[in-house]
Amino acid sequence: MPIIPTTAYASVEGTLTLARALINDMLVSQAGEILTDNAPFTFPMLNECADYMERELKNHGYNTFTKETVLSPITPKGTQDPGTFVNISDSGYYDGNINHNPPMLPEDMDTPLDLWERQTGSQEYWIPMDRQLDGLPSLSLTSRLRVWAYYQDAIFMPGANQSEDLRLRYSSVGLTFITPNDIIQIRGAQNALANLLAAVFVNSRDPGAAVGFSNAADAMIRQLYLTNTRSKQRRTQTRIRYGAGWNGSSRNFNR
Repeated sequence: MPIIPTTAYASVEGTLTLARALINDMLVSQAGEILTDNAPFTFPMLNECADYMERELKNHGYNTFTKETVLSPITPKGTQDPGTFVNISDSGYYDGNINHNPPMLPEDMDTPLDLWERQTGSQEYWIPMDRQLDGLPSLSLTSRLRVWAYYQDAIFMPGANQSEDLRLRYSSVGLTFITPNDIIQIRGAQNALANLLAAVFVNSRDPGAAVGFSNAADAMIRQLYLTNTRSKQRRTQTRIRYGAGWNGSSRNFNR
């Protein structure tokens, strides 16, 4: 799905400028004297910070990184052996006999979340597939793939006797920066990322100051995922205090 241009996302240059302001590297100009755009250490440190922020957000259910794609065609299984599984990996689709490329897993996939299937070329409804967390069972060959498991960085399935399309919902890896013009595709993330970069930059010189920047960044990241989590709730949930009725009164319902 194409990304529609928007001004809601900050740029890498804005993040670098803020980081330079935080570490007092703007005495001469906003371009800085040490943490410049062209310094050999700037982007490696920035990408280290971006990876940390991305993992923290994902671990708290932040859903910006969720994408969908269709993998097609998943051709019929190349063997009748129920103990042999087909799989899709970074190198293509293995049908139990030979490897095909395409289809293959998306390059930016971190973790698969959900799978649906339908016959290739049809307009039938997508049929949900069941994820097996304890390994795949040996199943007789039918027209459907039915179940899936993810291990060895590949999606394994029993295979089918007809060509199927897969609709894949997955968590993506999205924060890798190369130029100052790159966009940070997380709303409101600029301040957190700038503080993380300031923490990494000053850590070897002033660990005490680094802790301050790191704590500020973690607080900002927390604000991001709390806002995201609460937006999914239909209403605010608060625990009724002990001994209170549904309306907060001290009514004793045991009398």
